[in-house]
Amino acid sequence: MTVDIFYKSYKKDFWLLHYSLLSVTKNVTGYNNIILLIPESEKHDFDTRNLPERTLVYYVNEYGNGYLFQQWCKVNAASYSHADFILFADSDCIFDHPINLQDFIPLPEILYTSYTQLPDAIIWQKPTEKIIGDSIEWEFMRRNCLIYHRSTLVNLNNWNTGLEKIIMSSHRFSEFNLIGAYSWKFERDKYNFVNTDNWQYVDPKSIQVWSHASKEPGADDLHLREYIRILVTLLSAFAI
Repeated sequence: MTVDIFYKSYKKDFWLLHYSLLSVTKNVTGYNNIILLIPESEKHDFDTRNLPERTLVYYVNEYGNGYLFQQWCKVNAASYSHADFILFADSDCIFDHPINLQDFIPLPEILYTSYTQLPDAIIWQKPTEKIIGDSIEWEFMRRNCLIYHRSTLVNLNNWNTGLEKIIMSSHRFSEFNLIGAYSWKFERDKYNFVNTDNWQYVDPKSIQVWSHASKEPGADDLHLREYIRILVTLLSAFAI
């Protein structure tokens, strides 16, 4: 069974993407291709030199709200990948220890937590319920670098053929809550769903600093400094 790693990036995050891809090269095995989506308008700003082997770059015509568009790209990821599974990684994700993606299939683990325990995440509940057409008790965006069956994404888009329009016209939307809720409702047997309501520790398998809330190296932020520490380790490993 094959796994592709899927990124949607843009100019502001290219510096982060560089290190994320380095961490894939250093620490990740068991994948087929790296699928990388870049805005067509930023094509000339993107350095394709020294990309990892088996990286496929797609230049997409981005429109509308960029934050919503990148979420649509993920919901539509099956259009760019032919693997059995897709792992979604953000440009600011660093794989800081060795992992083999084959260890996460054929039954990917999806964590879920009651919205009653997540007051900050409650904003995703109603938008997800509106699309699913049913009440949704659980929040499914509990860790970064989620793996889903490619077939789940195909089935989701066939189930609702108007998702692009819905997403791009949304005020609020969470792609992984939609995919998670769809999987829970229609394809629960394809995943190992783990309830984290009483689970204090969640191993993310990578570290992440949200690029929209951070600056480039030098920001006075403890989490970002830890992120940079990992980058230094990567740079040393590659003698860069």
